[in-house]
Amino acid sequence: MVKVKVTELIEDAIKKKYAIGYFESWDLESTLAVATAAEKMNSPVLLGFSGIYLPNPLKVYKNNLKIYADMVNSIASEIKIPSATVFNESPFYEVIIENIGYGYNLVMFTDENLVYEDIVKKIKKIVIMAHKKNVEVEGEVSSLPGAGEYLLNIPDNYRITDPKVAKKFVEDTGVDLLAVNLGQAHMHGRKKMYLNIKKLDEIKREVDVPLVLHGMSSIRQEDIKEAIKHGISKVNVSSAMKQIYFETIKSECIKTGLNYNPYLIVGSGFKEDIITKANIKVQKFVEKTINVFGSSGKA
Repeated sequence: MVKVKVTELIEDAIKKKYAIGYFESWDLESTLAVATAAEKMNSPVLLGFSGIYLPNPLKVYKNNLKIYADMVNSIASEIKIPSATVFNESPFYEVIIENIGYGYNLVMFTDENLVYEDIVKKIKKIVIMAHKKNVEVEGEVSSLPGAGEYLLNIPDNYRITDPKVAKKFVEDTGVDLLAVNLGQAHMHGRKKMYLNIKKLDEIKREVDVPLVLHGMSSIRQEDIKEAIKHGISKVNVSSAMKQIYFETIKSECIKTGLNYNPYLIVGSGFKEDIITKANIKVQKFVEKTINVFGSSGKA
């Protein structure tokens, strides 16, 4: 199926009161696990990669960004459900500009080290260049606490989105979607957090672009469902997927004795393959989460 603009997917989500999941993968197999889950659930889906880690200069092995873009765009074009691709949440301005030309449907620039005026300037430039390529742009007034970090404790400041500032930000930048902070943080599932639904209602009255919720892994399921009822139409998921993947690999390694066939347990794709087992667990998690978002059967 041909890829679809993110805002076109969201139009249906808003109309039917569900949210579309952006399930952030990290390689070919995890991307296929997400795509397989979405096809099985007959759900629209957003596929893509982290703009923090994929291009990070600290990586031991440098990634070819175009190869990753070609891979995810090819998968999105071939699956039998409506989908779009995302280069998510990157502080690397030049990398965002580069990836605008690689076929993603949506890009997102964010940098918590910049003051409001400077981030607006950069995003305005990104929006102009992206829109020329028919690429949409997501933005946020301030990044969610813990983005790209490892928070051990609940933060003192949630950086909750101010409705008036959100309205000005959208007007100043021209972004197509807005990510909002409602009391969540990237706690990577260690603590479950409550959302300020009243604040969401206030933002919704001020802002006329689709609203996005990041940090799903640390939000109470009941709050996610309530936020969708009150106007959230895209939810980002990442940490929980990686935790499930890692815990499966760890437990399977522990169960493996001394006498094993390396061809079978790594890369065979057979039932003995620990990587395949981990990806199946990721797929099952995505299927369950799609049900939480209410997008099952909406393709």
